[in-house]
Parts: sequence; structure tokens; C-alpha cells
Amino acid sequence: MLQPRQTAAPLTQHKCPDGPDVVISKVGQMTAPVTGYQRDTFTTAVTKNVIVMALCISINYINGTLVHTFRKHQILNSNPRYILFIHLVINDMMQLILSTLLHTISYALYKINVSFCLFLLIIAILTTLNTPLNLAGMAAECYIAICIPLRHGQICTIKKTYILIGLIWVASAFSILPDLFILLATEPLQFFHSKQFCARDFVFRSTYSQKKRNASHIVCLTLVWLTLFYTYFSILFVAKGATVDIKKARNTILLHGFQLLLCMLTYVRPMFEQGLLFILPQQYLAVRFACYVFVQILPRFVSPIVYGLRDQTFRRYVRRYLLCKATDDRGNMTFPYQLMLVRDTYITAFVKNMIVVLVWLILTYINGTLVATFFRHQTFYEDPRYILFIHMVINDAIQLTVTITLFVLSYIFYKINVSFCCFFILVAVFTTRNTPVNLASMAIERYIAICEPLRHAQICTVRRTHIVIGLIWFICVAPDITDLFVTLATESLSFFHGSVFCLRQNVFKDPILAYKRQVFDILYFSCVFLTLVFTYLRILFAARALSTEKMSAQRARNTILLHGAQLAMCMLSYISPSVEVVLHLIFPGRILEIRFANYLIVYILPRFLSPIIYGVRDKKFRRYFKMYLLSNRCRVKLQTVEPLDKDHM
Repeated sequence: MLQPRQTAAPLTQHKCPDGPDVVISKVGQMTAPVTGYQRDTFTTAVTKNVIVMALCISINYINGTLVHTFRKHQILNSNPRYILFIHLVINDMMQLILSTLLHTISYALYKINVSFCLFLLIIAILTTLNTPLNLAGMAAECYIAICIPLRHGQICTIKKTYILIGLIWVASAFSILPDLFILLATEPLQFFHSKQFCARDFVFRSTYSQKKRNASHIVCLTLVWLTLFYTYFSILFVAKGATVDIKKARNTILLHGFQLLLCMLTYVRPMFEQGLLFILPQQYLAVRFACYVFVQILPRFVSPIVYGLRDQTFRRYVRRYLLCKATDDRGNMTFPYQLMLVRDTYITAFVKNMIVVLVWLILTYINGTLVATFFRHQTFYEDPRYILFIHMVINDAIQLTVTITLFVLSYIFYKINVSFCCFFILVAVFTTRNTPVNLASMAIERYIAICEPLRHAQICTVRRTHIVIGLIWFICVAPDITDLFVTLATESLSFFHGSVFCLRQNVFKDPILAYKRQVFDILYFSCVFLTLVFTYLRILFAARALSTEKMSAQRARNTILLHGAQLAMCMLSYISPSVEVVLHLIFPGRILEIRFANYLIVYILPRFLSPIIYGVRDKKFRRYFKMYLLSNRCRVKLQTVEPLDKDHM
């Protein structure tokens, strides 16, 4: 809420990159801003980030399918036109990922290390500058194909195309590298170790860099526009003799021009925003977000349209992968879940992947906030209880990321390289095994805190907690790493260069390994279950005897009950095949829906419990956790403006 100006206290002025100047008093109260200050609510911030992430994932899913199609078919990867196009697609993917990452960082962290920010900014700027130059190269290739068809094969070779791509990167580098050298020459070393809001104007602060940037943009875009105009009108005059191919080439260059116009919005964005703010003065943040979506994201939709949908040669191949189809050795069409003789439609597959990825983004955001809360407060990382908890949060985040990656890969590629698959499966298995053992350790810590309170500080030290975490990893890694050694000993080298549908039983195929796995599963869960039952009953009896700490004991008992619920959900992964068979008998025509629901309940839902146990229930953690979860977009570190001392002027 805005407060009246405080004249009694010294004032500091803070310029927020996403809002007007805000004046703040020494006691932290906001005074009336110059033009009115707005910030996103937590719900709005999450909604905006989810929209941006969803668009990024959707566009990159399509672009990734285009790249995969290009790589799989020689008719495409031996054609200069498609080589330039796929370079543009990869360049757009990099630019989109980086701009989305910077957008999310601006909400989650606000300021980051300058050196890391420089790395992100330089790549983002390079990929932004590459786009118009690549469009000019593609227009020139179309011009040669239509206007000089007899020399096209001689001029547009694969080698020359790759040289052109190299020159595009060099030309873009020459535009940004002088800014880096000026920065290194003018800024002190401490600046590179400090934290800044990661935007170009906040890092490259020299006025010379800004003038040089404007000049290079004008030169670059002028040359590209001249190239597009020349090629378009040359093809237009040839088109009077009108063939279908010539008309398509002319329309393609028109689309390049439209894409270039969208790229140019980056340079006129400030003026565009000011015009919209003049019309909608109370919608500052909404205007900025809309401009970001239209300028940084929507132009990336055009690349798939130009060739992915319009070009008949590319479209014929890309549909196979976009609709999650595959071919067998005879060239016949096969599908994921072929044993069930059913498959998802493209829309269903896309919706399922969107649901899974959105759930992952939400959980990762919450877990990331928990981790940030933990590391920013000494009271947490000196407490064994919270150390074990944050280890489980990080472990769950890794496990969730790996399983969702495998889920998405199963739709996009179906089969992946065995060596790559081995790495994913082992990480997923290790983190899955870690969870129940970590739960047992946390239950023991609660038991000591309630039943042996005088010895708690002596037994549960920070050093011993880290040793316990190391033992958890050793206990969970040692039995399952033997699967890898057995497979290395029994399978030929060619097996690891092949491709398989990435399931544990498809990689570690020895029957002995399956029996060993079942034995260790039973052993692990029996020990953990007995530990939880023992600690729960002991705390239950202690709660009846204690009077002063009765509420604490009851909370500890409820926590262990939640650990038990989480353990029960973890155990679902071992009985999920049997559950699927039973449900398939009841609903024989719904196997894909059963598999998807089973995946959500078994692999994703248990990860919701970790934030609930401490992030929501624990009062101490909740107080700090809300501070970051509901934080403002602009976090202001107060700096008091002292009056000038005339003796030191």
C-alpha cells in the first residue's frame, strides 16, 4: 500500500527495471511514486510464468520435432535450403530458452551474479542478431534457385552453406564483443562478482555501447531489408512466367519479411510500450508482459510455419514424428504402447505432456523456493531436521525431472540411445531408493528430539547429518550399480550403441537382476516401515506422558504419519504393474488413460507431500517460506542517502 511522503526520515530512491521510480523511507514505507507503482500478485506472477513456460515448451516441442526430422532424413540434411532453415530453428530454440530463463529469473531471484548474467546475455544477443542475417541468407538461396536455376547446384553447396552459417555467427559476434571489451576495460573487478538485474542496459552501462548498438542494428536491418526487397522483386518479375514453385518462393520471402518485421519489434519495443501506456496508463505490468510475449515469443511460431507446415517435402516427414509415430525395419508404421495396439492422438499426447510439464514446473517452483528459503537462513542449515528435509526436496526434484524427461522422450523419440538411457534410469533408481531411507532418517531424528531431548543436540549434529546423507546415497547406489556391471559383462558393445524404449527391464535384461531387485525392494521397505512404526509408537506413548511438550510430541507424531503416507505412495511404484492389469480388466478400452493416471499418482503426486510436511505445516519454516513464495518482483535493498559533508567535498 502506498504511504504519504515521510519528510522526517532520510530517503532512498530505487529504480525498478519493471516499474517507475519508487521512493522509500528509511523505515521501509513507500511514498507516492512518480507515475504510480504496480507489482504482480503471487497468483498473477505464477500465471504469467506458466503461460511463458507453456508457450516455450510448445514451440520448442514443434521445433525439436523439426530438428529430429531433419537429422533423420538425408533428403533434408543434404539440401542447403533446409540446412539454413534448421539453423534458424535451432537458433530460435536457444533464443527462446534463454529469454524464458531470464524472464523466470527476474521473478524468482531478481538479481543474479554479473558474470553468469553476461554469459546468458551474450548468447541471447548473438541468437537475436543471427535471426535477420539467417533470413537474408535463406532469401538469397530462394533467389538463386528461381532466378539462376542452372547455377544453383554450383553456388549453393553444403560446404558453402556451413561457411555461410559460420559467417553469420562471426558477424553477430563482431556486434556484441566490443561491448564486452568496453565493459572489461571500464568496470572494476568487483562489479563482475556483484549481483545485478539481468538486463542488457543494467550490465553494459557505457553510453558508447548504447550508441554503437543502435548504429549496428540500423546497418544490419537495412542490409537485410535491401536483400529481402531485391530478392522479392526479382522473383516477382520472374513470376510473370508463373509456375507454382516461383509463387511459393515469392510467398516464402514475404513470410521472411513478416518474420523480420516481428524481429524489428525488439528495437521499437520501448516506443511501442510508451504508446500503449499512454492509452492504458493503469496497466503497466500487463502491457510489459503482452509486449514480451509478442516480441520475444510469437516470432518463434513463424519458423515452423514457413517450412514445417507449408513445405510439402518437409511436411510429409515431420508428421510422422509430430504425431508420435515411428517406423519399423520394413518401413511400416508402429506406435508407442504397440503391445496394446492403441495409441494417443496428437492432441491427447500433447495435452498429456502439457499437464505433466506444467505440474513439474509448479512443483519445481515450490521446491526451488523451499531450497532458497533454507540456504538464506542460518537457523535452517544448522538444524539437522531441516538439512534432512531439504535433501529430500532436492532428491525429489531430481527424481521428478528425470522421470518427466523420460515420459516426454517416450512420446517424441520412442527409442533412445542405450548409454543415454542407462544414465537416466540409474539416476531415477538411485533417487527413488533415497526417498524411503531419507524418510526413515527423519523419523529417527523426530524420535530422538521427543524421546531423548537432552541428548538430541549431542547425537544430531550437522556433521553427523551430512554423514547420514552420504550413507543414504551409498546404501541406495551400491546394490543398483551392480546392475550396470552385470550388463557391461553380459552385453556386447554394440548393444550400448543401439536404441531401446527406455525402461529398466529393456536395458538391464538379465533375469537374475530382476530377482535381486525384488529382494532389495522388500528389504528396504521392510526396514523403513518398521522404523516408522517403532518411532510413531514411541512418540505416541511419550505424548501421553509429557505435559509441557505435549503439542510438540503430537506434531512429531503427525509428521511421522505423513512420512508413512509418503512411504505408502512410494511403494505404489512397485505394485503399479499389478494395479494396471486389474484396472485394464475392469476398463478394457482405457489402457492409455489408466497408464497416464497411474503415472501421475505413482510418480508425481508423492512429490506434493514434501512441501506440505515442512513448507506448510512447520510454523518456523512457513514464516520464512511465505516471505519468498509471495515476494515482490522488485526486492529493494535499502540504502540510506546521507547528507553531504561539506568538509569532505
